Amino acid sequence: MGKFHPLVVYFLVGLITFAYLSYTAYYTVFKRNMAFLFQYAFANHAISIFLSILAVITGFSQANDPYIQQKTTLLYLLPHKLFGILLTVYTLVSFPIFWIKREDTQWRWGAVLGLVGLGLTVITLIFGWLLRLMFF
Repeated sequence: MGKFHPLVVYFLVGLITFAYLSYTAYYTVFKRNMAFLFQYAFANHAISIFLSILAVITGFSQANDPYIQQKTTLLYLLPHKLFGILLTVYTLVSFPIFWIKREDTQWRWGAVLGLVGLGLTVITLIFGWLLRLMFF
């Protein structure tokens, strides 16, 4: 099951990046005037919940591979794993906030929630690319 981790993660990164970018744009640039932008972000966020859980499961499965354990050091593997789990938890926690508090959220809080999610996504992706460089 660990061999599917890159496939799941790259699809997840695309969805969750555009979701958090859309949230940020919805709350800052468009000042809540474009409802379809929020609906697009919300749909991507909903799909990303399932994919982020699947990415963590496949990541744990891939981390147990003897070749991976032999080739990588804890210095590279641990931050990617921790930020991946943190991104999954943040995706799960921020979904109901955007769902329930859509109209009540001030533009600053909406922008902060979107930017924090985008930052976690980028950090997880960077540490994943560092791991990928070790194998190629």
